[in-house]
Amino acid sequence: MRSGPHPLPVHLGMIAANMSGIHNYASSFSHSISEHDAVQMMRGIQMYQKHPFIPEELPTRTIWSEGGVSIKAPVLKGERKYISDTPLLLVPSLINKANILDISEERSMLRWFNQMGIETYLLDWGDFTQDAEGNIDINALIGEVLCNAIHGVAEIHGGPIDVLGYCMGGTLLLPAYCLAPDHIRRMTLLATPWDFKTKPSPLARNVRIWSPQIMPVIEGGGCLPSEWVAALFASLDPNGSAQKFIRFASMDQSSVGAKLFVAVEDWLNNGVDIPAKIAQHCIQEWFIGNKLYEGDLHIAGQHINTTEIDADILIVASKSDRLVPFKCATNIKESLGSASLDIIELDCGHVGLIVGSKAIETVWQPIFDWHMN
Repeated sequence: MRSGPHPLPVHLGMIAANMSGIHNYASSFSHSISEHDAVQMMRGIQMYQKHPFIPEELPTRTIWSEGGVSIKAPVLKGERKYISDTPLLLVPSLINKANILDISEERSMLRWFNQMGIETYLLDWGDFTQDAEGNIDINALIGEVLCNAIHGVAEIHGGPIDVLGYCMGGTLLLPAYCLAPDHIRRMTLLATPWDFKTKPSPLARNVRIWSPQIMPVIEGGGCLPSEWVAALFASLDPNGSAQKFIRFASMDQSSVGAKLFVAVEDWLNNGVDIPAKIAQHCIQEWFIGNKLYEGDLHIAGQHINTTEIDADILIVASKSDRLVPFKCATNIKESLGSASLDIIELDCGHVGLIVGSKAIETVWQPIFDWHMN
């Protein structure tokens, strides 16, 4: 039986708030749910916890590795003819595991791009808190780990590659490009946060409020625990959290859709602890100082000037994204004065960009077309 969704007390607290009239608790949420919906939400959570489906990792092979970081290629059935001469590297966030981009046969961005004719790889960050690199900082993460990974794929293929960064992965890719411009041809920034003081930005606001409580936790434990991040995210859209379990409760539990829900929920509840130095940098320099947008970013002693990036860049952002609001992502264009920019405007949730029912036709296909143009 699963222990999630994490943090379970937050989800149960939403039910308690609505059913017992604890108004001080409920007032922090933008929407309330009825008692009927609260019961259905609890039913959906129980059905998720007891669901017999156990997601399995899809088969991959490692083409490059360094420490606990690896680059994986999908193991595909039959021969594949690639119509693009330039491979594509998918770079996920550090907050959760990389497999959201390879979550199931029906919703694997990694496998879909390969099947469409672009040789595509997935960067797997591993878990920096579980090895000797547990004290890694942002300088080493970008200047060494990410740049080495990009160089590794470029060396294998004998030329520059295309890259796609999802969420925080895109934020890390921009300074990496400045450090290794010869290895990247084109770049897609998918729901990539950049301007952390644009309004409205509930996540950035909550992080600034939350930081005095979390900083001692990070310093004491040597990492930002995934449970704290899950609690922060859950607080942004409590009504959405409720509704997804209500919908799940009414689904055919043997359907592909129900199994995909379980796989995604397992992914959400299996987050990764963030090393202390990286977590502190992101909170202080990004969310509080907004130094990315202000152009005040230094990696390994080098000033990162994103205005000098002259690559083709595709910005993909959604007006319904609660984690990375539309302007938080699209204001990046003001930091990319020399790049050739295209913007795709969507209307779906942050995770829906990857696993939504219309993700393939509305998100993946336009990105594929852009990379092939």
